Amino acid sequence: MAEKSSGRIAVFAGTYATAEAEGIGMFEWDAVTESWTKAGGAGGLANPSFLALHPKLNVLFAASETAEGAVAAYRYDWRKRTMTEINRQPTKGADPCHIGVDRTGRWLLGVNYSGGSVFAFPIGADGEIGEMSDFHAHEGSGVRADRQEAPHPHSIFAVPGTDDWLVSDLGTDKLYVYRLDAQTGKLTLRGAAEVAPGAGPRHAAFHPELPLVYSVEELSSAVSVWRYRADDGSLSLLQTTTTLPADFAGDNTCADIHLNASGTRVYASNRGHDSIAVFRVAADGTLEAQGQVPCGGRMPRNFAVVGNDWLFAANQDSGSIVAFRLNEQGIPVPVGSQIEIAKPVCLKIANL
Repeated sequence: MAEKSSGRIAVFAGTYATAEAEGIGMFEWDAVTESWTKAGGAGGLANPSFLALHPKLNVLFAASETAEGAVAAYRYDWRKRTMTEINRQPTKGADPCHIGVDRTGRWLLGVNYSGGSVFAFPIGADGEIGEMSDFHAHEGSGVRADRQEAPHPHSIFAVPGTDDWLVSDLGTDKLYVYRLDAQTGKLTLRGAAEVAPGAGPRHAAFHPELPLVYSVEELSSAVSVWRYRADDGSLSLLQTTTTLPADFAGDNTCADIHLNASGTRVYASNRGHDSIAVFRVAADGTLEAQGQVPCGGRMPRNFAVVGNDWLFAANQDSGSIVAFRLNEQGIPVPVGSQIEIAKPVCLKIANL
Protein backbone atom coordinates (compact mmCIF):
# COMPACT_ATOMS: atom_id res chain seq x y z
CA MET A 1 0.00 0.00 0.00
CA ALA A 2 0.97 3.62 -0.31
CA GLU A 3 3.25 5.08 2.36
CA LYS A 4 1.73 7.08 5.18
CA SER A 5 2.03 10.85 5.13
CA SER A 6 0.70 13.25 7.77
CA GLY A 7 -2.45 15.14 6.95
CA ARG A 8 -3.19 13.65 3.52
CA ILE A 9 -5.79 10.97 2.90
CA ALA A 10 -6.49 9.13 -0.36
CA VAL A 11 -10.19 8.62 -1.08
CA PHE A 12 -11.45 6.33 -3.84
CA ALA A 13 -15.08 6.71 -4.90
CA GLY A 14 -17.23 4.18 -6.75
CA THR A 15 -20.28 5.45 -8.61
CA TYR A 16 -23.27 4.60 -10.77
CA ALA A 17 -21.73 5.76 -14.05
CA THR A 18 -21.86 4.50 -17.60
CA ALA A 19 -18.85 2.75 -19.09
CA GLU A 20 -18.21 5.87 -21.17
CA ALA A 21 -17.79 8.05 -18.08
CA GLU A 22 -15.09 8.19 -15.41
CA GLY A 23 -16.84 5.98 -12.90
CA ILE A 24 -14.06 5.61 -10.32
CA GLY A 25 -12.77 8.79 -8.76
CA MET A 26 -9.46 9.42 -6.97
CA PHE A 27 -9.49 12.28 -4.48
CA GLU A 28 -7.12 13.66 -1.88
CA TRP A 29 -8.28 15.12 1.42
CA ASP A 30 -5.88 17.54 3.14
CA ALA A 31 -6.69 17.43 6.85
CA VAL A 32 -4.60 20.53 7.52
CA THR A 33 -6.30 22.87 5.04
CA GLU A 34 -9.57 20.88 5.15
CA SER A 35 -9.79 20.84 1.37
CA TRP A 36 -10.34 18.38 -1.48
CA THR A 37 -8.26 17.81 -4.63
CA LYS A 38 -9.19 15.69 -7.64
CA ALA A 39 -6.36 13.20 -8.19
CA GLY A 40 -7.48 11.13 -11.18
CA GLY A 41 -9.81 8.28 -11.95
CA ALA A 42 -10.76 5.50 -14.34
CA GLY A 43 -13.54 4.79 -16.83
CA GLY A 44 -14.55 1.91 -19.05
CA LEU A 45 -16.58 -0.04 -16.47
CA ALA A 46 -20.35 0.38 -16.10
CA ASN A 47 -21.65 1.02 -12.57
CA PRO A 48 -18.38 0.48 -10.70
CA SER A 49 -20.37 0.77 -7.50
CA PHE A 50 -18.49 -0.97 -4.73
CA LEU A 51 -14.71 -0.98 -4.33
CA ALA A 52 -12.13 -2.95 -2.36
CA LEU A 53 -8.43 -2.30 -1.76
CA HIS A 54 -5.69 -4.92 -1.77
CA PRO A 55 -3.95 -5.07 1.65
CA LYS A 56 -0.43 -5.19 0.17
CA LEU A 57 -0.49 -4.02 -3.45
CA ASN A 58 -1.49 -0.70 -4.98
CA VAL A 59 -4.45 -2.48 -6.54
CA LEU A 60 -8.12 -1.54 -6.40
CA PHE A 61 -11.02 -3.86 -7.24
CA ALA A 62 -14.43 -2.74 -8.46
CA ALA A 63 -17.78 -4.50 -8.83
CA SER A 64 -19.67 -3.71 -12.03
CA GLU A 65 -23.26 -3.62 -10.75
CA THR A 66 -24.98 -4.60 -13.99
CA ALA A 67 -27.23 -7.38 -15.26
CA GLU A 68 -24.16 -9.11 -16.74
CA GLY A 69 -22.12 -8.77 -13.53
CA ALA A 70 -18.34 -8.42 -13.40
CA VAL A 71 -15.41 -7.56 -11.15
CA ALA A 72 -12.37 -5.64 -12.36
CA ALA A 73 -8.86 -5.01 -11.02
CA TYR A 74 -6.93 -1.73 -11.37
CA ARG A 75 -3.35 -0.78 -10.60
CA TYR A 76 -3.08 2.75 -9.28
CA ASP A 77 -0.11 5.12 -9.00
CA TRP A 78 -0.90 8.05 -6.74
CA ARG A 79 2.21 10.04 -7.67
CA LYS A 80 1.39 9.81 -11.37
CA ARG A 81 -2.35 10.07 -10.60
CA THR A 82 -3.18 7.14 -12.85
CA MET A 83 -5.32 4.01 -12.74
CA THR A 84 -4.80 1.18 -15.22
CA GLU A 85 -7.14 -1.78 -15.61
CA ILE A 86 -5.44 -5.13 -15.12
CA ASN A 87 -8.35 -7.43 -16.06
CA ARG A 88 -11.94 -8.33 -15.27
CA GLN A 89 -14.00 -11.47 -14.69
CA PRO A 90 -17.75 -12.28 -14.87
CA THR A 91 -19.50 -12.94 -11.54
CA LYS A 92 -22.07 -15.39 -12.99
CA GLY A 93 -24.90 -13.38 -11.49
CA ALA A 94 -26.68 -10.06 -11.83
CA ASP A 95 -25.79 -6.87 -9.95
CA PRO A 96 -22.71 -7.64 -7.86
CA CYS A 97 -22.96 -4.93 -5.21
CA HIS A 98 -20.26 -5.67 -2.64
CA ILE A 99 -16.74 -7.14 -2.62
CA GLY A 100 -13.87 -7.66 -0.21
CA VAL A 101 -10.28 -8.94 -0.17
CA ASP A 102 -9.16 -11.50 2.41
CA ARG A 103 -6.37 -10.76 4.87
CA THR A 104 -3.76 -12.65 2.82
CA GLY A 105 -4.52 -10.67 -0.32
CA ARG A 106 -5.02 -13.91 -2.26
CA TRP A 107 -8.83 -13.98 -2.56
CA LEU A 108 -11.54 -11.61 -3.76
CA LEU A 109 -15.03 -12.36 -2.42
CA GLY A 110 -18.35 -10.78 -3.33
CA VAL A 111 -22.11 -11.06 -3.67
CA ASN A 112 -24.56 -10.79 -6.56
CA TYR A 113 -27.58 -8.86 -5.27
CA SER A 114 -30.12 -9.74 -7.99
CA GLY A 115 -28.37 -13.03 -8.69
CA GLY A 116 -28.77 -14.09 -5.05
CA SER A 117 -25.31 -15.60 -4.82
CA VAL A 118 -21.87 -15.48 -3.21
CA PHE A 119 -18.60 -15.89 -5.13
CA ALA A 120 -14.82 -16.06 -4.71
CA PHE A 121 -11.90 -15.44 -7.09
CA PRO A 122 -8.14 -15.96 -6.70
CA ILE A 123 -5.90 -12.89 -6.90
CA GLY A 124 -2.56 -13.25 -8.66
CA ALA A 125 0.78 -11.87 -7.48
CA ASP A 126 0.31 -8.76 -9.63
CA GLY A 127 -3.33 -8.23 -8.65
CA GLU A 128 -4.89 -10.04 -11.61
CA ILE A 129 -8.24 -11.73 -10.93
CA GLY A 130 -8.18 -15.42 -11.79
CA GLU A 131 -10.96 -17.84 -12.69
CA MET A 132 -13.77 -18.14 -10.12
CA SER A 133 -12.88 -20.54 -7.32
CA ASP A 134 -16.31 -20.94 -5.71
CA PHE A 135 -19.98 -19.99 -6.05
CA HIS A 136 -22.94 -20.41 -3.68
CA ALA A 137 -26.57 -19.62 -4.53
CA HIS A 138 -28.86 -18.63 -1.68
CA GLU A 139 -32.48 -19.78 -1.44
CA GLY A 140 -35.60 -18.40 0.19
CA SER A 141 -37.50 -15.13 0.52
CA GLY A 142 -38.84 -12.69 3.11
CA VAL A 143 -42.14 -11.15 4.16
CA ARG A 144 -41.84 -8.05 1.96
CA ALA A 145 -43.11 -9.07 -1.49
CA ASP A 146 -41.78 -5.84 -3.03
CA ARG A 147 -38.18 -6.25 -1.80
CA GLN A 148 -37.81 -9.80 -0.48
CA GLU A 149 -39.27 -11.96 -3.24
CA ALA A 150 -35.93 -13.79 -3.55
CA PRO A 151 -32.46 -13.87 -1.96
CA HIS A 152 -30.63 -10.55 -2.19
CA PRO A 153 -27.22 -10.78 -0.48
CA HIS A 154 -26.12 -7.18 -0.04
CA SER A 155 -22.67 -7.43 1.53
CA ILE A 156 -19.82 -9.73 2.49
CA PHE A 157 -17.43 -8.67 5.26
CA ALA A 158 -14.40 -10.45 6.66
CA VAL A 159 -14.71 -11.20 10.37
CA PRO A 160 -11.50 -9.65 11.79
CA GLY A 161 -8.81 -12.09 12.87
CA THR A 162 -10.55 -15.09 11.30
CA ASP A 163 -11.17 -16.74 7.94
CA ASP A 164 -14.92 -16.26 8.41
CA TRP A 165 -17.05 -13.96 6.27
CA LEU A 166 -20.42 -12.48 7.17
CA VAL A 167 -23.01 -12.18 4.39
CA SER A 168 -26.06 -9.97 5.01
CA ASP A 169 -28.97 -11.16 2.86
CA LEU A 170 -31.68 -8.52 2.60
CA GLY A 171 -34.02 -10.84 0.73
CA THR A 172 -34.05 -13.75 3.17
CA ASP A 173 -33.63 -11.78 6.42
CA LYS A 174 -30.57 -13.82 7.36
CA LEU A 175 -26.95 -13.31 8.33
CA TYR A 176 -24.84 -16.11 6.83
CA VAL A 177 -21.39 -17.07 8.12
CA TYR A 178 -18.99 -18.66 5.63
CA ARG A 179 -15.50 -20.05 6.27
CA LEU A 180 -12.92 -19.37 3.55
CA ASP A 181 -10.26 -21.99 2.88
CA ALA A 182 -7.27 -19.74 2.20
CA GLN A 183 -5.53 -22.53 0.27
CA THR A 184 -8.29 -23.47 -2.14
CA GLY A 185 -10.60 -20.45 -2.22
CA LYS A 186 -13.58 -22.61 -1.30
CA LEU A 187 -16.34 -21.34 0.98
CA THR A 188 -18.11 -23.50 3.58
CA LEU A 189 -21.36 -22.35 5.16
CA ARG A 190 -20.97 -22.50 8.96
CA GLY A 191 -24.41 -21.22 9.90
CA ALA A 192 -27.12 -18.61 9.47
CA ALA A 193 -28.92 -16.36 11.94
CA GLU A 194 -32.46 -15.15 11.33
CA VAL A 195 -33.14 -11.46 11.80
CA ALA A 196 -36.53 -9.84 12.44
CA PRO A 197 -38.98 -10.47 9.56
CA GLY A 198 -38.90 -7.60 7.08
CA ALA A 199 -35.74 -6.05 8.57
CA GLY A 200 -33.61 -6.45 5.45
CA PRO A 201 -30.00 -6.65 6.76
CA ARG A 202 -27.65 -4.73 4.47
CA HIS A 203 -24.15 -3.94 5.85
CA ALA A 204 -22.17 -4.88 8.95
CA ALA A 205 -19.34 -3.56 11.10
CA PHE A 206 -17.23 -5.17 13.81
CA HIS A 207 -16.12 -3.93 17.21
CA PRO A 208 -12.30 -3.62 17.34
CA GLU A 209 -12.01 -5.48 20.68
CA LEU A 210 -15.30 -7.19 21.59
CA PRO A 211 -16.76 -10.19 19.64
CA LEU A 212 -19.67 -8.06 18.41
CA VAL A 213 -21.25 -7.43 15.02
CA TYR A 214 -23.31 -4.31 14.28
CA SER A 215 -25.81 -4.94 11.47
CA VAL A 216 -27.65 -2.08 9.76
CA GLU A 217 -31.10 -3.06 8.52
CA GLU A 218 -32.21 -1.31 5.34
CA LEU A 219 -35.97 -1.90 5.50
CA SER A 220 -36.57 -1.46 9.24
CA SER A 221 -34.20 1.52 9.66
CA ALA A 222 -32.52 -0.10 12.64
CA VAL A 223 -29.17 -1.34 13.92
CA SER A 224 -28.92 -4.75 15.59
CA VAL A 225 -26.09 -5.84 17.86
CA TRP A 226 -25.01 -9.48 17.64
CA ARG A 227 -22.53 -11.52 19.64
CA TYR A 228 -20.30 -13.64 17.39
CA ARG A 229 -18.78 -16.96 18.49
CA ALA A 230 -15.65 -17.82 16.56
CA ASP A 231 -15.68 -21.46 17.68
CA ASP A 232 -18.86 -22.32 15.78
CA GLY A 233 -19.66 -19.17 13.77
CA SER A 234 -22.95 -18.61 15.58
CA LEU A 235 -24.62 -15.25 16.22
CA SER A 236 -26.87 -14.28 19.12
CA LEU A 237 -28.94 -11.09 19.17
CA LEU A 238 -28.28 -8.62 21.99
CA GLN A 239 -30.14 -5.46 20.94
CA THR A 240 -32.04 -3.71 18.15
CA THR A 241 -32.45 0.07 18.07
CA THR A 242 -33.83 2.56 15.54
CA THR A 243 -31.67 4.94 13.52
CA LEU A 244 -34.44 7.55 13.33
CA PRO A 245 -35.80 10.24 15.66
CA ALA A 246 -39.11 9.41 17.34
CA ASP A 247 -41.02 12.13 15.48
CA PHE A 248 -39.92 11.14 11.94
CA ALA A 249 -42.85 9.98 9.81
CA GLY A 250 -41.40 9.90 6.27
CA ASP A 251 -39.94 7.12 4.14
CA ASN A 252 -36.44 5.97 5.01
CA THR A 253 -34.01 3.16 4.26
CA CYS A 254 -30.64 2.59 5.89
CA ALA A 255 -27.49 1.97 3.86
CA ASP A 256 -24.13 1.85 5.62
CA ILE A 257 -22.58 1.38 9.08
CA HIS A 258 -19.13 1.98 10.60
CA LEU A 259 -17.37 2.33 13.95
CA ASN A 260 -14.66 4.78 14.84
CA ALA A 261 -11.18 3.35 15.46
CA SER A 262 -11.55 3.26 19.25
CA GLY A 263 -14.89 1.43 19.07
CA THR A 264 -16.67 4.07 21.15
CA ARG A 265 -19.12 5.23 18.47
CA VAL A 266 -21.26 3.56 15.81
CA TYR A 267 -22.53 5.52 12.78
CA ALA A 268 -25.29 4.52 10.35
CA SER A 269 -26.65 6.34 7.29
CA ASN A 270 -30.33 7.19 6.76
CA ARG A 271 -31.64 7.70 3.21
CA GLY A 272 -34.85 9.70 3.34
CA HIS A 273 -34.11 11.37 6.65
CA ASP A 274 -30.75 12.10 4.96
CA SER A 275 -28.65 11.88 8.08
CA ILE A 276 -25.93 10.03 9.93
CA ALA A 277 -27.25 8.38 13.09
CA VAL A 278 -24.76 8.42 15.97
CA PHE A 279 -24.62 5.88 18.82
CA ARG A 280 -22.40 5.71 21.88
CA VAL A 281 -21.06 2.22 22.53
CA ALA A 282 -21.52 1.12 26.15
CA ALA A 283 -19.01 -1.05 28.00
CA ASP A 284 -20.93 -4.19 27.05
CA GLY A 285 -21.09 -3.15 23.39
CA THR A 286 -24.76 -2.18 23.33
CA LEU A 287 -25.79 1.16 21.86
CA GLU A 288 -27.13 4.42 23.24
CA ALA A 289 -28.56 6.86 20.68
CA GLN A 290 -26.89 10.26 20.45
CA GLY A 291 -29.09 11.66 17.69
CA GLN A 292 -28.81 12.27 13.96
CA VAL A 293 -26.63 14.70 12.01
CA PRO A 294 -27.70 15.98 8.55
CA CYS A 295 -25.46 14.37 5.93
CA GLY A 296 -24.98 17.55 3.90
CA GLY A 297 -26.82 16.23 0.86
CA ARG A 298 -29.38 13.70 -0.35
CA MET A 299 -29.32 9.91 -0.15
CA PRO A 300 -26.14 9.05 1.85
CA ARG A 301 -25.60 5.59 0.38
CA ASN A 302 -22.12 5.07 1.77
CA PHE A 303 -19.68 6.83 4.05
CA ALA A 304 -16.21 6.34 5.50
CA VAL A 305 -14.83 6.92 8.99
CA VAL A 306 -11.11 7.72 9.29
CA GLY A 307 -9.69 6.92 12.73
CA ASN A 308 -11.44 8.98 15.38
CA ASP A 309 -11.10 12.19 13.40
CA TRP A 310 -13.05 12.30 10.13
CA LEU A 311 -16.23 11.13 8.45
CA PHE A 312 -16.81 11.47 4.69
CA ALA A 313 -20.37 11.06 3.42
CA ALA A 314 -21.09 9.98 -0.17
CA ASN A 315 -24.43 11.58 -1.06
CA GLN A 316 -25.69 9.75 -4.14
CA ASP A 317 -28.56 11.98 -5.25
CA SER A 318 -26.80 15.31 -4.66
CA GLY A 319 -23.53 14.14 -6.24
CA SER A 320 -21.17 15.12 -3.45
CA ILE A 321 -18.66 13.85 -0.91
CA VAL A 322 -18.98 15.93 2.25
CA ALA A 323 -16.36 16.14 5.01
CA PHE A 324 -17.13 16.10 8.74
CA ARG A 325 -14.77 16.41 11.69
CA LEU A 326 -15.56 14.13 14.64
CA ASN A 327 -15.60 16.17 17.83
CA GLU A 328 -14.65 14.95 21.32
CA GLN A 329 -18.11 13.40 21.75
CA GLY A 330 -17.77 11.60 18.40
CA ILE A 331 -20.41 13.78 16.76
CA PRO A 332 -19.79 14.60 13.06
CA VAL A 333 -19.41 18.36 12.58
CA PRO A 334 -19.43 19.69 8.98
CA VAL A 335 -16.32 21.66 8.07
CA GLY A 336 -17.88 23.28 5.01
CA SER A 337 -15.84 21.34 2.46
CA GLN A 338 -17.15 19.01 -0.23
CA ILE A 339 -16.27 17.82 -3.72
CA GLU A 340 -18.60 16.91 -6.55
CA ILE A 341 -18.84 13.53 -8.25
CA ALA A 342 -21.88 12.08 -10.02
CA LYS A 343 -23.82 9.41 -8.10
CA PRO A 344 -21.19 8.34 -5.53
CA VAL A 345 -22.12 5.06 -3.82
CA CYS A 346 -18.91 3.82 -2.17
CA LEU A 347 -15.84 5.34 -0.49
CA LYS A 348 -12.57 3.57 0.28
CA ILE A 349 -9.67 5.13 2.20
CA ALA A 350 -5.90 4.68 1.80
CA ASN A 351 -3.06 6.47 3.55
CA LEU A 352 -0.59 8.52 1.53
